[in-house]
Amino acid sequence: MLNLSGCADSAKVQLGSEAVVYQEIHDFVIEPKKTSDPVEINGQLDRIINSFEPGIEQTLWTLSYRTQLDKSWVNEIKLKLLNLGLVPSRIKVTKLDSGKSVIKMSIGKYRVKTQTCKPSILGRMDSDTGCFVDSMRLRHVRDPQTLILPEGQ
Repeated sequence: MLNLSGCADSAKVQLGSEAVVYQEIHDFVIEPKKTSDPVEINGQLDRIINSFEPGIEQTLWTLSYRTQLDKSWVNEIKLKLLNLGLVPSRIKVTKLDSGKSVIKMSIGKYRVKTQTCKPSILGRMDSDTGCFVDSMRLRHVRDPQTLILPEGQ
């Protein structure tokens, strides 16, 4: 005679957490005049750059200029960004059509917004058991852009 007995708990499918990955784009325009103080312009540029620290390594910069003077400012900005650890592939420099002197900076940074998890109750299996773990994992991804599939996949 063979007697087998066992106990099983109902297994729940853990769906994890939902998240939205989005890109913030910040645009800045500086119009240097011939009479503008270079120290003042440099200070403005430093304030803009410093506002993206920490985490500047994950930003995407598009620097645009019109005149040769503007180009020298753009090259100085690029040098500062490289010295802060930004890789060259995250900096794009473009020349604008002719017109008055202008330095345009467009800075993109990806962010993650995760769902708000319901608190768990000890001894009760809820449908969002893995929510807290997944939410924390998603919030701590170094570069949220990597969570997005490239187009066509």
